[in-house]
Amino acid sequence: MYLFTSDTHFGCEEILKRENRPFKSIKDFETSIFQIWNSQVKPNDIIYHLGDFVNYNKNNKAEWEKTLKLVQRSNAKIILIIGNNEQRIIDECCDKNFDTFRQICLDSGFYDVKKEEYLKINDNQFYLNHYPRNYKDGYINLFGHTHRATGLWKPFGLNVGCDLNHFYLYSQDEIERLLDCKDKYWDNDIDNLTF
Repeated sequence: MYLFTSDTHFGCEEILKRENRPFKSIKDFETSIFQIWNSQVKPNDIIYHLGDFVNYNKNNKAEWEKTLKLVQRSNAKIILIIGNNEQRIIDECCDKNFDTFRQICLDSGFYDVKKEEYLKINDNQFYLNHYPRNYKDGYINLFGHTHRATGLWKPFGLNVGCDLNHFYLYSQDEIERLLDCKDKYWDNDIDNLTF
């Protein structure tokens, strides 16, 4: 089974305030997230994390390598699609070398790290990327980056950010259910298309 999420920003107290996350501390958030995720997965399941697993910016640069090791708390395999925070780490800490960063992640416990992914589930073709602006025509695009700001649905795909699903992973079954709603209702409502 495939499951999806993005934008956890582990290691960042500020994200709790910025995104109005109902946790006492970042440690409480991290513990809660892995309890939630592990209640959903089996060992051979694959979680696609579509970027910003960790937070890395001018206010939070010191702990990224340690924070990556949180992946070891997962009972499933995690494939990381890099987001803007990981890209900053690649640029500033890995001499702009993706392979160096990928190896650090693999050593930390990630199953794999990619810039993007094409994935087929049943009859659906998916394109996985961190940024909604990088959508691909002819694919169902799964993305993150915008947290709650732009909502769950776009005509070209779905936002799988953790804030939009009460911090639960989106299972492939849930994605298919949402796509059914998208096809039957959301894509056909003229008011949805005026943004």
